[in-house]
Amino acid sequence: MRNYLDSSYIREVQIRNYKSIAPTTVKLTPLTVFVGPNGSGKSNFIDSLAFVQECVSESIEYAFTNRGGIGAVRRRSGGHPTNIGFRIILNLKDRDYAEYSFEIAAKPRENFYVAKERCYVKPFMQNEYEYELEKGEFIKEISGIRPKMPPGRLALYAASATDEFGPVYDFLSRMRFYSIVPNQIRELQSPDPGEFLKRDGSNAATILKRLYEEARTTDKYDRICRLLSRVASGIERVEYRQVGQKETLQFKQDIGLRNLWTFEALNMSDGTLRVLGLLLAVYQSGKTSLVAIEEPESTVHPAVTELIMQVLRDASLEKQILITTHSPDILDYKELKDEQIRVVIMEQGNTKIAPLADSSKEAIKEKLYTPGELLRIDELQPDLEIAQNLSKRLNLFGQPKIESDYQ
Repeated sequence: MRNYLDSSYIREVQIRNYKSIAPTTVKLTPLTVFVGPNGSGKSNFIDSLAFVQECVSESIEYAFTNRGGIGAVRRRSGGHPTNIGFRIILNLKDRDYAEYSFEIAAKPRENFYVAKERCYVKPFMQNEYEYELEKGEFIKEISGIRPKMPPGRLALYAASATDEFGPVYDFLSRMRFYSIVPNQIRELQSPDPGEFLKRDGSNAATILKRLYEEARTTDKYDRICRLLSRVASGIERVEYRQVGQKETLQFKQDIGLRNLWTFEALNMSDGTLRVLGLLLAVYQSGKTSLVAIEEPESTVHPAVTELIMQVLRDASLEKQILITTHSPDILDYKELKDEQIRVVIMEQGNTKIAPLADSSKEAIKEKLYTPGELLRIDELQPDLEIAQNLSKRLNLFGQPKIESDYQ
């Protein structure tokens, strides 16, 4: 059972006009699975959180540039240019509560500015804290500091120096997003000074090396080797190896001879390398608050799905886990609950994200179908009425929704 006092998670995301996402409210759990057809917008939702992470930890310009400019990010509409906005509602550890909202307005010629920004924190059984800006001017100031904010930067970076707002910055800046590419793990890699595994796994050797060096104080390296042995028969361990100015991975495998055989990453299957990437994403040394993984089942044998889900479920006790999938096997994982599934569809160019409809829940409850079977016959239905009602009430800067999920 998850101990909510020990970790933090996003419980609700409100999004306005990001890519295919019109005004949308999505409720999250510590482990949430997004399922839907190709092109429905699953990746756009995950990328919206990645966009927030980059805006907070780098800059808004950096986040736009990474995606081809504001025109590639802002949802197209028939009227005036639309503002992009987010509201992130957090349950923090020790029963603290927080909200963070910001809205980006566009100017002609691809320019932009922060129209509004607000952060609200309510520690458990203590007084609340809040700052708010409009067009770079403080309406409610950050206690103890008064930074001058350039038009394209968020104040949360400056506020992170305070005890009150630091935990919000830490959570949002430490979210990480993965679409593992086996070929990137297979190829020789350049040494990387970064703290985190890269999105595609292209610095896997560096990350594994750090885990190996920490083996005296943590069992993460040994755990990765044990789990990998359940994916590919005979694998005893995976090791870091330097090759000139590059680095790579090698696998020690028992094939029934006196000595273990060594296989380079070049010779390993896509499935084995993908699972290794997922394990590194979960167990890396860098402290992550949220890990989102796109289609973890891709190129992986269906028999390995249960192992993947067990790893991700266990990881959700320490950090939030988001998954996108097409896999009936993932939906049929025995520990996955109906309320952890979000169905994603595309209607008239707009992404809709909703919990399971009552009809699907009832079929599952009565054991007429499993979630995976409903997916196979295209009968896993979203509750669009709930999604619509939530979207109608969307208010990026509304009153804090302080009611607790800890009850």
